[in-house]
Amino acid sequence: MRKEHVAFATAVVLILTVALPVFAAEANRRPCLCGAKITPLQGTGRTTYIAQVRYSDPDNDPPAKVEVYINGTAYPMRLVKGKPAAGIYQARITLPSGEYNHYFYAEDIRGLSERYPRYGAKPGPYVGIGKQIYNRLPVLTNGACYHDYITNQEVYTFSVHYEDKDGVRPQAVRVNIDGIWYDMTLHQGAPANGLYVYKTKLRPGKHFYYFAGVDQCGACVLHPAYGIIQGPTVWERGNAVPRLMGEKVDPAAGNRRTVFTYYVEYRDPDNDPPTRAEIYINGKPHKMHLMCGKPCEGVYRFKTKLCPGIYHNYYFYFEDGKGGWYRLPETGTFHGPVVVNDMGCQL
Repeated sequence: MRKEHVAFATAVVLILTVALPVFAAEANRRPCLCGAKITPLQGTGRTTYIAQVRYSDPDNDPPAKVEVYINGTAYPMRLVKGKPAAGIYQARITLPSGEYNHYFYAEDIRGLSERYPRYGAKPGPYVGIGKQIYNRLPVLTNGACYHDYITNQEVYTFSVHYEDKDGVRPQAVRVNIDGIWYDMTLHQGAPANGLYVYKTKLRPGKHFYYFAGVDQCGACVLHPAYGIIQGPTVWERGNAVPRLMGEKVDPAAGNRRTVFTYYVEYRDPDNDPPTRAEIYINGKPHKMHLMCGKPCEGVYRFKTKLCPGIYHNYYFYFEDGKGGWYRLPETGTFHGPVVVNDMGCQL
């Protein structure tokens, strides 16, 4: 029994002997950085920029260094308030004109470090020249051209995203198509951060385009920065045949004093208005007129009186002026209306 106690005690001593260095190594904890900032973020070459951060260490270790890195250059910071292990550190800096980024770095006296932000860098400060505040160039991205196959095959939409990091609306956002500039309009988002578009028809052939953004300070950027974007290629396409539908005569029956109205709907895929819009009643043509809608997509009608008889017939015939035509019905005729009256008359 005594031997077992001795063996157990020996094992505990050995475990503690091995484990204690591990516990000792993990005793030091990483310092903390919070409230990191540079003020002001915009200024001139005469402005003093103040970098500030709060350092604290859970083990109450003072820092070996607290620094701010601006465009990769380290600037030491000094304690201005509180204790070394829990205080506010600052650095006063002047910079030449340009656009900068920054991050903060601290290391305690036992070698553990912290960085803010953990990855990358924060933008700023932005330093202007003389009395002029530094103006950041706008950014153009996602320039493209889209072909609308659904609503109109001839319409092309040019789009680009414009962003001004100073939050100021642009003087202009333009697209250059085949060497000619066109102003674009805001389609979505805010003026200083939104999608701009321009819609147009293009002649058959090969085209090219690129974009330009001009901010309120007159700074201009191009997208792409060099060269042009090739396309689109517009192919010559044949004329589409128009269509007629929704035929109707109202009323379906009457007498010789009744005014009968014939209706038909005309639609042309190429948006061509009809050059001939006729209804043939009992074999005789009559011109129809647009009642509602657009000439290329609307309802046409014709009004008339008819002589008595139950054998009236009609059909519609339209042409688009480009060789396309349509007859409704395609063969034969529609019958009606029924006209009842004993008195004779002619159409």
